Amino acid sequence: MKKIILALILLSATPTGSGFYRNRWIVWNIGQGQWVTRIESNHCYHFDMGGEKFPWKSLRYFCQNKLNQIFLSHWDWDHVGALSTFRRRFPQSCLALKPSGFHKRMKLLKGLPECPPPPDLQASKGPKNLDSNGQSHIVLFRNFLLPGDSPASQERRWIADFKTLAKTNVLLLGHHGSRTSTSEELLSALPNLRMAVASARWKRYKHPHAEVVFRLKKHQIPLLQTEDWGHIHYLD
Repeated sequence: MKKIILALILLSATPTGSGFYRNRWIVWNIGQGQWVTRIESNHCYHFDMGGEKFPWKSLRYFCQNKLNQIFLSHWDWDHVGALSTFRRRFPQSCLALKPSGFHKRMKLLKGLPECPPPPDLQASKGPKNLDSNGQSHIVLFRNFLLPGDSPASQERRWIADFKTLAKTNVLLLGHHGSRTSTSEELLSALPNLRMAVASARWKRYKHPHAEVVFRLKKHQIPLLQTEDWGHIHYLD
């Protein structure tokens, strides 16, 4: 209980208001899917933009007059489904990381200018001969680790790619908390992990899976779920 209370202090629900500003991460409550935004003074960095519902009002509040850089882990609809609408509403947008391989959804990227990612962002990707989940880009930015839908079989491979993986404080659960991700090997490679976040709907999809929850408890990592808490803000 003490750890959950501490997590709620660190991850304030909605500390916004007129004139209020602080750098932050937001894991959006979009149902089953992924959309995580890093907000800074002149930039919004969006890591995927898919799900079952979209926080347009809050996005306007934080990102309307900023450069919006987009990072897409892979082609699954629950990771890219809001892209076309977002581009119309936020014309100051550019693509900093596009999914691997060819897909019929590549048309979503047509006309979207490309831009370089921040120099301190690290990214890895799965081999091209795997399915869409296995080809997920894995991103480590600031202290957040975002593994897309990368399965445990790939986690063992890309763990070795990151030189500063130990700085991770917050983990967005891979594949929304499916038991095929967030392996024992991954959690053992994150000695400074403070909390995990599941962007999922347990009531419909049974994510996060009981095996993943058990592994997190074993490592004494608090778990927050957008289904329970809504948009989750992590303040710098």
